[in-house]
Amino acid sequence: MKYEANHDNHSIIKEQKLWKTGNSTVVTIPKEMMDALNVSVGDVLKFDILEEEVSVTKKSIDDLDILKLVDRTLDRHGKIIEGLIER
Repeated sequence: MKYEANHDNHSIIKEQKLWKTGNSTVVTIPKEMMDALNVSVGDVLKFDILEEEVSVTKKSIDDLDILKLVDRTLDRHGKIIEGLIER
């Protein structure tokens, strides 16, 4: 992927325009940027804002996220899981 350095020696891939869809404001992410971030549709991005700069990274899954997912799954499907265990 080809990056262009700006005057502050940061990398720039492309400028993207914000647009409205329903009650939300969205921005598209070019394929080159998705590749650089190693993200795909369904992944979660983390935005860190410091003054007027934004850092975008792929959110990693940690143990707390996994525990929350297990709790939600048990809340929704606990009886079915218990029935399967008893078989």
